[in-house]
Amino acid sequence: MQVWVLSNLGTDVIENFEEKIKTLDLHLETDRLHIKPLKASDAVVAFPKLQDDGLYRWISMSKPKSVDSLAADWYRIESRISPDRKEIWLAWFVTSKSDHSPVGSIDVAIDVDGVAVNFGYYFFVNEWGKGYGTEATSAVIHHLQKHQIKKFIATVTVGNTASVAVLKKLGFEFNRTIPKNDTLNGVLVDDDEYVLLTLR
Repeated sequence: MQVWVLSNLGTDVIENFEEKIKTLDLHLETDRLHIKPLKASDAVVAFPKLQDDGLYRWISMSKPKSVDSLAADWYRIESRISPDRKEIWLAWFVTSKSDHSPVGSIDVAIDVDGVAVNFGYYFFVNEWGKGYGTEATSAVIHHLQKHQIKKFIATVTVGNTASVAVLKKLGFEFNRTIPKNDTLNGVLVDDDEYVLLTLR
């Protein structure tokens, strides 16, 4: 059953946001991880991890200047609705079940056709190499696939082999290189686009 409805006003927007978000914005779990909807309150434990310079080698987001500024940014996406109402913006905060320590974050933008047009994630430097990236992203993908999300698009900076390895484990395939698609440390960089299709 198709869950994405277009308006008839000449511009595509998603209707019945609250109903759709309730089915998608859920607390997920794996054997080792809690994957819960991101909240502004998560900024307190995330902020110290986000100060590690190594995290920004491959991602273009800016290092938060304070807990308050980070909380304010995350509060703005708690509605899970883009300002133009054309996308659902989902976000999850990932923590360890063993000690409740922060592990990373996953975000997904879903358009009016039910396509995950921006599937993104990062995991904190001290958690690299533990398989958390594949474990958490796989859980999110499987959850969304159950709700008619059948296509996922992810972009990674050219050269980010670790992130590409995660995508390939998830079944993503290389689609194209997008020249000068992002900026890292003030420098334009190329992105590789990967796509996952669910065949049913």
